[in-house]
Amino acid sequence: MPSPLPRYLATLFPLLVLTACGAPLVLGAAATAGYVGLQDRPSAQVAIDAGIKTRIKGYLAETEYNYLTDIGIDVYYNDVLVTGVVPTQADGEKVIGVVKATQGVKKVYNELFVGAEYSTGQRAKDAWIAAQIQPRLIGTKGVYPLNYLVTVVNNHVYAIGSCETAVEHTHVLHILRTTKGVQQVHDYLVILPPEEGARPNTIEPGKGLTSMGQTRDAPALPDDPLAH
Repeated sequence: MPSPLPRYLATLFPLLVLTACGAPLVLGAAATAGYVGLQDRPSAQVAIDAGIKTRIKGYLAETEYNYLTDIGIDVYYNDVLVTGVVPTQADGEKVIGVVKATQGVKKVYNELFVGAEYSTGQRAKDAWIAAQIQPRLIGTKGVYPLNYLVTVVNNHVYAIGSCETAVEHTHVLHILRTTKGVQQVHDYLVILPPEEGARPNTIEPGKGLTSMGQTRDAPALPDDPLAH
């Protein structure tokens, strides 16, 4: 008889969902007591981040309902990563303005594509990429997927969250970069400070070339240190 599934994975599998734009690795509805207990963010911070996301979605719905279709909002320690597709620069600025004006928001990372239609075919490609990432993260030693929010848009992968060590950070980026179909990885992961319970040191993003905002693209990586 096969050994029972480890408790961590048994809890993890029903919680994990990763698709295309607007659906991060762990959906808001999955923020149960078990989920909170398995990640680095304290439960109070998870609640704060969920509240910020709910407020942003509500404001966007009031402004223009269509914005909810092609836009993803991920919140981690009060920092907001905005991904997706908008028709015009003015539309993008309107969305970012709503996010910045939302109570509790500290930093806004703008990763909106402007002017490109988010076709059904592209959505399918992004969903396929996401489906490849999920099992690779779940099944890899030294990687803790509940600490990352991952979104795929136009073959670009965006990750926000925290890692406990630089080795874990490098390992996660390696998984994302080497997933078939990924064109570029945008890295908003932070490394937790050694003091237990301290807020992650936010890394300032650099300028990017593929969105209307700023991005910190994942650099080219050497061989994965945990793959051997």
